[in-house]
Amino acid sequence: MRPFAIVDARASFASRLLLGALIAAWTAAISLLLLHRIVVSNDSLSNYGHVWLITEHLREHHSLPWKLPALLHGDGQAYPYGFLPWTLAALLRPLLGDWVSTLFMAVGAGGVIAGTFAALPELRRPLPAACALANPVLVEMFVLFQLPFAWAAALFLWAAWAFRRERMVAATLLAGAAQATHAAVLMPITAVAFLLAWNIFPGRRRGLAMSYAVSVAAALPAAAIVLASPVVSDASRTTVLANFAETVGWRALVFIVPAALAWLTTRRPRGLWPAAILFLALNPLLVPVRHTMFAWGLFFREPDGQVAAFTRTPAFEPGATYRVLRAGDGKVGMYQILKAGGRLDSEFFPESIDRRSWPSQQDYAAFLSKRRVDYVLIFTSYHRRFSTNEESLLNTMSGSRCASVAAQTSEYTAYRVQPSDCEVAR
Repeated sequence: MRPFAIVDARASFASRLLLGALIAAWTAAISLLLLHRIVVSNDSLSNYGHVWLITEHLREHHSLPWKLPALLHGDGQAYPYGFLPWTLAALLRPLLGDWVSTLFMAVGAGGVIAGTFAALPELRRPLPAACALANPVLVEMFVLFQLPFAWAAALFLWAAWAFRRERMVAATLLAGAAQATHAAVLMPITAVAFLLAWNIFPGRRRGLAMSYAVSVAAALPAAAIVLASPVVSDASRTTVLANFAETVGWRALVFIVPAALAWLTTRRPRGLWPAAILFLALNPLLVPVRHTMFAWGLFFREPDGQVAAFTRTPAFEPGATYRVLRAGDGKVGMYQILKAGGRLDSEFFPESIDRRSWPSQQDYAAFLSKRRVDYVLIFTSYHRRFSTNEESLLNTMSGSRCASVAAQTSEYTAYRVQPSDCEVAR
């Protein structure tokens, strides 16, 4: 195995300086992340919410949950992904509190970086290493707080390391764990990797086929959970396929980019400077394209407490199902509703929240009824950001027997809804 050589007589001072700067940047980013008990970014609160709910189920029932009744109007899956990190985090949460999810994101990111250099020793020189650390997709994974994907990616990279070392048992276990951790993304990526390895290593095909088959079999239960998820079954086939292709294609670059850099290193090492410049430029340029402006504030953002304050008022009803509509809080308010004993009509991601307008009051009432909504908590920031007709429909309904204002401030209004009465009044 080639050692990691930051000081390399063959490397230029500029390449060593660039690598040092990127190592310092990653060290600072992970250190700042670890200073936060709760990190507020695009995908972070789903992790805190699931880990907390799994912890509560373990405490009350002494077993792992299959369903989480507090999510998705009673139909929430405990593990749409993330079985390994979420379960381990839930077991440690009584000791570490919410910070355990922050820690596990740092561990996942570190695992991806270490796994990249373990699986691809060709990158262990200053300029190739700098290019790998500047990979915009790797950076996006971190700032978006994609914890389950980070763990799955790390496991996959370490499986590749084990395969290259001909440690097939370890490679099989790690590949199976990677696919089970994020089946929707890692199963197709692993399938492509298997086909590539089949052609690159013809002398190892028998062992490779057995290893791949066992790893897929281990991940099939996780894949079944994804397919059975109400979010998947409720969405149109076109939407599911489009989201699937975009997500898998983009995240696969976490592996494709370093693999391409490793190939280029052995053939045209001087050609890496354009790649380094390109990656450094793409990180800021992709922010508006990928809509990650909010994510980059995670280092200095603290959770907003307005919803937590609402849950301490008499207007809050524990056990009721809430539809929380807000922009700019990273969905931390949804988590605060859960911790106060409420339930949510959705999961934490936008597709599940279903941000749209409705053609009529009756259609909207039917939607609320299907989701078993008791309260709609809507903030002024939501209407300014998404410009749907939901607030106007609620205002119209509040003049009838099917809705009423339970609480109101300058920032939000909480509506008590009885959608069945709206349908009767049609």
